[in-house]
Amino acid sequence: MPSALQSITRSLPWFVLDPAQYLLGEKCFTSLVWDVNWTDVPCLRLGLSKGLGLGIVVFGSIIKFPQIYKIVHARSATGISLAMYILEVVAYTISLAYAIRLHIPFSTYGENASLTLQNMIITLLIIAYSPMDTYSRRVTTFCRTRGITTNALYVSIAAAVMVLCSLALASETAVPPAMLKTLQLFTIPVSLASKVPQMLELHRDKATGQLSVLVVFAQLLGTLARVFTTLTETNDRLLFWGFALATVFNAVIAVQVLLYWNGNEKRAALHEGRWYESVPVGRRNVSELPTTISPARGLPKRD
Repeated sequence: MPSALQSITRSLPWFVLDPAQYLLGEKCFTSLVWDVNWTDVPCLRLGLSKGLGLGIVVFGSIIKFPQIYKIVHARSATGISLAMYILEVVAYTISLAYAIRLHIPFSTYGENASLTLQNMIITLLIIAYSPMDTYSRRVTTFCRTRGITTNALYVSIAAAVMVLCSLALASETAVPPAMLKTLQLFTIPVSLASKVPQMLELHRDKATGQLSVLVVFAQLLGTLARVFTTLTETNDRLLFWGFALATVFNAVIAVQVLLYWNGNEKRAALHEGRWYESVPVGRRNVSELPTTISPARGLPKRD
């Protein structure tokens, strides 16, 4: 059997063998691919870790697209915590700069670049589709006198802050290595704290709103896989504990999503019932039932 497998693995095309050799290293490539020695446990662990890492990098590049689509399609960010995404952007951007500047293996953090960008986009979308006039009367008045929307101003400010902070983190002059390491220490509590607003939002609303269920469970699986790849490929305890604790918090949100799976329909039905009861019997007309739900109540549109 090994000889038969060897004839297959050794005849693989160069565009398969060369990347495999690069990912596994000379020793483990020879053991696993060339000699088909699948009893080599350390190399098997490394191979599994590299495979998981590559899969996460590829999957991570599109993981948040369902959430982006859902917000844009509904033109609403109901049920999604802005505070969670702001804190996630902070933690992800610092972690990305830390990994790049310390030359940590790309397979252990590669998806972070795409996730950071996707989180930035979602943050801007939440700001764009949330009522911003209530935050500051002065800002609202300023925008109206100049013919712009309050949301557009806040989106512009947020985008500018993201770009400037990213450039600062990339520069050793602006953020020296010692400061960057300290900031990386703070990403663990910041990343964990980012989950709390979403937990509270789900607990209060008893509904998922526009929160993407697919993204919630994909994040849980991603952090689980990252715990394994970090343990296998690096000795960085900061990264390990960050992923391990994030897995626990992501699991809590996943459980809440399962508990409040039908919350949107229940809240919509409750609202319709309250509307129907508030209208006098002789004037009730189902065709007049509101087609849009007030954003302040955090309810979705009716199709």
